[in-house]
Amino acid sequence: MSDEDRLRELLSAVHRVDGRGVPVSNDLLATDLGWSSADVANTLRDAKADMLIWGLRTSGNPQPQFEDIELTVQGNRYLRSTPPSG
Repeated sequence: MSDEDRLRELLSAVHRVDGRGVPVSNDLLATDLGWSSADVANTLRDAKADMLIWGLRTSGNPQPQFEDIELTVQGNRYLRSTPPSG
């Protein structure tokens, strides 16, 4: 899976989990996606650096850990403008 595909999958999961009305966290995303905690943390780090997500930093490993993760305006635009692959 390419980095772009991984990022799109993560953003889609943030949108999906947030739609359930529960606070989105690394653990919930790992469960939803079936990814390792390290994969989720690394992809969240990239998404945060690109200002595609916002969240409260928390303690725990692997870093970074977030809770109350939300898509930013840029994150929503990215999802709308980037078609799913495959």
